This record gives sequence, C-alpha cells and structure tokens, in this order.
Amino acid sequence: MVAVYWPGLGGGFIFDDFPNIVSNQALHVTFASGWRAWLAAVMSSPASELQRPLAMATFALNVALMGVDPYWMKLTNVGIHALNAWLVYGLVARLLQAARLPSDGNPVRRQRIALWVAAAWALNPINLMAVLFIVQRMESLSHTFVFAGLWLYMIGRDRLGEGARGWAILVGGLVAGTLLGTLAKESAVLLPVYALLVEWALLGFLHQGKRDRRLLVVFVLLLVVPGLAGMAWKAPALLSPSAWAWRAFGPVERLLTEGRVLLDYLRWTLLPNLNQLSLYHDDYVVSHGLMSPPSTLFAWLALAALAGVALWLRGRRPLMALGIVWFFAAHVLTATIIPLELVYEHRNYFASLGVCLALADLLLCLPDASQWRRAGQLTAVAMLAIYAGITALRAHQWGDPLRSVTIEASKHPGSPRATYDLARSLIILTDYQRTSPYLQPAITAVEQAMVVPDASPLPEQAAIMLAARTGLPIPDAWWHGLQDKLRRRPIGPQEWSSLAGLVDCEIAYHCDLPMTQMDASFNAAFQHGPNPELFNIYGNYVLNVRHDPTEALRLWRRSATLAPTVVQYQETLARMLIATGSLDEAQGRIQVVRSIGRWGQNAQAADTLQVSLDAARAQAQPPAARRP
Repeated sequence: MVAVYWPGLGGGFIFDDFPNIVSNQALHVTFASGWRAWLAAVMSSPASELQRPLAMATFALNVALMGVDPYWMKLTNVGIHALNAWLVYGLVARLLQAARLPSDGNPVRRQRIALWVAAAWALNPINLMAVLFIVQRMESLSHTFVFAGLWLYMIGRDRLGEGARGWAILVGGLVAGTLLGTLAKESAVLLPVYALLVEWALLGFLHQGKRDRRLLVVFVLLLVVPGLAGMAWKAPALLSPSAWAWRAFGPVERLLTEGRVLLDYLRWTLLPNLNQLSLYHDDYVVSHGLMSPPSTLFAWLALAALAGVALWLRGRRPLMALGIVWFFAAHVLTATIIPLELVYEHRNYFASLGVCLALADLLLCLPDASQWRRAGQLTAVAMLAIYAGITALRAHQWGDPLRSVTIEASKHPGSPRATYDLARSLIILTDYQRTSPYLQPAITAVEQAMVVPDASPLPEQAAIMLAARTGLPIPDAWWHGLQDKLRRRPIGPQEWSSLAGLVDCEIAYHCDLPMTQMDASFNAAFQHGPNPELFNIYGNYVLNVRHDPTEALRLWRRSATLAPTVVQYQETLARMLIATGSLDEAQGRIQVVRSIGRWGQNAQAADTLQVSLDAARAQAQPPAARRP
C-alpha cells in the first residue's frame, strides 16, 4: 500500500491546506513553545466549531518535528491509512465470524477474505483524497477511532456470546471511539449508527438466543438521545437562510442533487475512472427538481431500489446487506440538508468499506461450486490490481504541483477552482519576472479562469497583482470584473481573500494600485451590508495605505462589535487602541481576548497584549513618576 501512495508524497499543499495549516500561524509551534502556544495550536482549526483538536495536535507535532513540510505530513497520513487498513482487517474478520458463513469451518479462508476487504478498501482510488489531501487527515484520523470502536464492539459482543464479561468493552468501544474520533472530525458521531446496523444485519440484538433489551438501552442512550439533542440544537441554524447565503442552492436542491452524487460515489468506488476522480467537483450540476435534470429521478429510484435490495438480502446475505446500508449510513451527515458543498470524494472513507464488504460477499463468500469460486477469486484479484494501478497513477498525478493542477483543469474546464488553481500555479512560476516564459501562459490561464461560470473574484485579483508586480498595464476590464463579482456574489472567504490579497500586496510595496479602484472594490463588497471581515480588511488598507488611523480605528471597532467572539478582531482592535493611547479601552479588549475560546487557549495572546499595554502606560507616565 505504501508503494502505491509513494509517488504522491512529492506534491505540495492545496486548497484547504492553506487556511488550516500553511497560513495558520497559531499552528506553527516548536518544542520550545510554551504549553499555551500548543493549546492555541490544538484549538486553531477554522474548519469547525469543535475545532478538531486531536487532528490539529498531530499537525502541530508535524510542524514541530519537521516544519511546515508537505512531504512529512503526507507520509504521516499514509501511516494513518495503513493503521486503518489493519483495523479494517481485524473488524472484518470479526464480522465474517458473526455472519456465520460457510467459510466459518475454514478460518484461513475467512482471514483471506478479511485481508482482501482491507486491501481493496486501502487501495481504492476514491480514498486517495483522505491520504494525499493533507488536511483530510481529519477524516482518516477520525475513522481510526471509528474502526477501533467497532472492533471493540464486536469483541464485546463475542465475549457476551461466550458467557464472559463484555459490556465494558462493548460500551467503551462505542463511547471512546465516538468521543475521540469526534475530536478529529465530526464524522465519528456515526459510529453508533454503524454498530446499530451490525445488530440489524448480523446479530439481531440477541444474547444467548434471546433478544437482550440492554443492547437496545445502550443505543437509546448513545444514539437516539444524543441524536435528538443534536438535531434540536443544530436544526434552526441549518434551516436559516443565512446558513445557505454562500451556496448556489438551497436545502431542497441540495437533497435532490445528493441522490445523483451518491450514485456517482457508488460508481466511482466500484469502477473508478481516472478521468472522473478529482479534487474539485464544484462544477457539478445542481438538481432543481426531479426532472431537472431527468437523471435526478433515475438516481433516487435507483437508490430506493438498492435500499429495497438491502432489506431483501438481510435474511439471505446479511453481510452484503450490511455493506449496502453502511454505504448509505456513511452519508447521513454529508448527503442531506447540512449546507456543505455538494461533492467531495473523501466523504466515502467509510462508505467505500461498505462497498468492499458487499463485493467480498458477492465474489468470495457466495460462490459454492469450485468453478464459480475460482471465477470470483480471479475477479477479486483483478479488482485489487486495477484499484492499485489507478491509485498509483493518481498518486503520480498528485506528486508534482504543476502536473496536478494542469490535469485537474483539463478534467474540469468548467470548474472555477480547478482553472484558478492552474492560473495561480503558473503565476507562482513566473516569480513575478517580466521576462519569465511562464508570464504569457499565466495571463492566458487567469483570463480563462475569469470567465468560467460562477467564478470567484480571485482570478481578477491574481491578474491585477501579476500586472502590478511585473510592470504591465492593468486593463480596466479586470477591475470592472472584480467589482462586478463583488457586487453580485454573496460575500464569503473567496471574496474576502481577493480584497485582502490586494491590500497585502500594497502594504508589502509590491503593488501600486489606484486608490479609486480599491475604494470602488470595497464599496462594491459593502453593498451586501455590514461584514466584520470586510471592515477588518478595509481597516488594514485605510491604516497602512491611506494612513488614516482614526478611520482605521472606527472600522476595527465595527469589526469587533459585529463579531465579538472572533479573537483576531479583538486582538487587532486592542493593538490599535494601545497605539493610539486609548489604554483603558485596550485593557477591556484584552480581557475579551482572554475570555474567548476554551481552556484559556488565547491567554498567551492576551499576555502579549498586556505586556505592550503595560509598556505604553509606563511610557505615558510623567518622567518623575517613572521608576529609575
């Protein structure tokens, strides 16, 4: 398995790696950093309200050991994936034993089948993103505890069946696996669902031949009660129009579209196609009704038929039924009405195990006659070879940054992200030199990225910066395109980044941009209403480019007021208040910084601000009042 992924270790950081790892200064700790710095690093993920501290701790450890180096981070991910493959082997071996298949009389055959499932899952090309897309360690690490928790659950159930004590192992596996896994990513909350489906398909809630109500109580306490509480907590926010403001679809459209997405996931897992597997699927067509497009209705009918097949197979081929319902269960969070993006392949990290389990039952467990068994075995071996080959080819594509973005853009010429990534990579290769052979290809690529449907303002920003830094004229059309998109599109991370990038370029004295165009760009964005991040970025521009500290202070006050729990805004305002002599107000902001977050994670930042405030107070005292 390691050999298959090895060609991909040479690639760089991509997409969500940047906000979570590369640009996340709190994560850049060393072993000399104090415990408060490490706490801030562990709690620094911008990806979730829970901040995924366990996953972030492993990233911080990577940084402390080897720096911000994608090679070692990817190698760590491969190690986690290998550990998960071993856990899958142990889990599947227990499932095969519980299914009481004809192979039970031959434990060697059972072990070989479990080994095939683990290998088919570990080598499946759809799981590459959970390994080589560095930040998706969150997904793979959370499933380390899911697989371990399920294995412990099966061990506990086996011990109960033998008349031994198994309740502590059973419940401990569910509770510890769910809690620890959730500290890496919220996907782990589905662990009790997977265990419940094992009972439904294989074990029947039976203990020594009778239905054990204590098992039902366990699932009520660990699944039903937390599930209802979670729905009551999150449902109002999920259904709020503001939750969908950044999306080009609503909850009904998302649900309709996910039927087609699930069918594609199933196809990409069973019969992977190198030309269809991709980091970006942001050009996926949204379903606006059951017949818009018509494949929406077909997809939902096919999924309903597959669910019916699982019900029919429950008493006939329970292992196959379990694999099918596991596939569905793995998408309960990501394929419903939570306002996530539509398609990401790493969401199949557990779902693909269900598919491999069903395949193993079909190819290796079901055939009785020797000729059919041999045909199944040959098919299974061929599938392993195909999976390994496609994954190795895909890893090779990911192993070089320029090769990777070029291939992604060729696969998805209508993808705003893929086309922008290609343009951005070519711009980086120019090194902002006017004589660079990459300059004209970069301009061509970025202009193509501008006109892709639903493209963000980032291509215009990149083009403006490239022209400014290489001394080329900046066409008015680029400014107008930037401002038009800021005016039309909901203001989100890409819009913020486009303005922040221009501001940072000016502050670093790399760009000399017309003030009228910059003001017009900010005014276009502000037409959507007050926005704390826009106030923050504009304050940076007003202070450092227009040199107006009074206006900058006003803007940063607005930012801190609109988002009182965002520590960055409170820190910025506190520093500005200290610089302008508003020391009492600065003291209040420092207390706010100290109170934000969990377990004092921002205490170090507050202490640093306090040192600056104390120095400013000492400096403000009359000379006679200062200590000698």
